[in-house]
Amino acid sequence: MIKVSVIITTYGNPVFLEKCIESVFNQSLKDIELIIVDDNDSDTEARFLTEKIVDNFIKSKRNISYLKHKFNKNGAAARNTGIAVASGKYISFLDSDDEYHVDRLYKCYEVMEMSDETVAGVYTGCEFKRNEKTYHILKNVLEGNFLKETLACTFKFSTGSNIFVRKSVVNELNGFDVQFLRHQDYEFLVRLFQKYSLKAIPEVLVIKKNENSNLPDVYKIIDIKELYLLKYGSIIKSLKYEDQNYIYHSHYVFIAENALKTKQTRISNNYYSKAKQFGSLSMRSKFKRIVFKTLNFIKR
Repeated sequence: MIKVSVIITTYGNPVFLEKCIESVFNQSLKDIELIIVDDNDSDTEARFLTEKIVDNFIKSKRNISYLKHKFNKNGAAARNTGIAVASGKYISFLDSDDEYHVDRLYKCYEVMEMSDETVAGVYTGCEFKRNEKTYHILKNVLEGNFLKETLACTFKFSTGSNIFVRKSVVNELNGFDVQFLRHQDYEFLVRLFQKYSLKAIPEVLVIKKNENSNLPDVYKIIDIKELYLLKYGSIIKSLKYEDQNYIYHSHYVFIAENALKTKQTRISNNYYSKAKQFGSLSMRSKFKRIVFKTLNFIKR
């Protein structure tokens, strides 16, 4: 029986895909299957390059299920495509620019085999890299239920590549919501935490590569936040008053900070004002606001 199905979703120039795939085949746990879902349009350079990399692994007799979308659907849809054919007891997601340490799947599998059915999955510590240099390591991961933090999008699970979960739970939750172009992992975890908890391994077993330094479109961020808060509005309202405030405050500060980074001062001020309706700004938020304003002034 396959113990773990690893689902790699890939889109765009596959610069790190080869190392990503190698990190799966180098795992100490061998009873696994690898499913690669190519979410590129069929007639693009990215599709051609991705096919070339994957075909080289297949020619070397590596066992890969390679699924191709005819056109780009989005990351949530790509994961669902992989989930539909996965046969493992557990599913481990992996973005195409990230990597696993060699014992990642074995240690996650062992933890889950010793856990009861109230535990849906496990996550681990993470190493963050940019330009192949480590700039942050997160090992202080805690087990439990983080519904409030996930609703606020402040739960530090590091990356979608850090989600290792029972296949039965993924099926129960009907996979990922394709409406969400961002916050796909948070959205999934909200539904998971309504019933289950996560175990944690305080050891770095995932490498997250943050190579994209482009600032996100603030209007798209606002749209996703509104969709997120609308979908889970009833759950938020069922929580304690202070938890509700924490959730709304966190989202509005996030929007305000990203607007300020892109010099959209009016939007930034508007969302800082909204945030203050749910609590005062923390010292960290105040400091970041000063820094962003100063940088914007210097760049004029």
